[in-house]
Amino acid sequence: MSYWDSSALVKLYVQEPDSAEFRALASKASRVTTGSLTRHEVRTVLRRREAEDVLLSGEAAALYGELNADIAATDIVIQSETADVEQEFGVVLDKCFSQTPPIFIRTNDALHLASAKVAGEPEFITGDVRQRAAALLMGFTVLP
Repeated sequence: MSYWDSSALVKLYVQEPDSAEFRALASKASRVTTGSLTRHEVRTVLRRREAEDVLLSGEAAALYGELNADIAATDIVIQSETADVEQEFGVVLDKCFSQTPPIFIRTNDALHLASAKVAGEPEFITGDVRQRAAALLMGFTVLP
């Protein structure tokens, strides 16, 4: 059971140097969970990569369609933003910003961590080096 932030999920759809490592983690996972904001973040990344000519014209839309198909097939489970997520979001912020020195977490990263806590996932999968410290602080096993 694992929670995947957007930076990790993108690696399943776009070939990056470390994509094989993330695909191996996904194949071993009994469940891949992510937050509702992931659709928006992944869509933005895909469209940006297309504008940067990393992806071919029209490929962003096709890959976004694949993500939505995986969500519809429940290969990826979405943790909705609920009152519990909002409450946990405050806990994440308080814990990160009260450290010495503070962990300056971004809004979407804190939402991902709150969603992962509410979903009850013990593992947090991320490709974001800045988010790793906050995830460890929140008690997750962080991979890779």
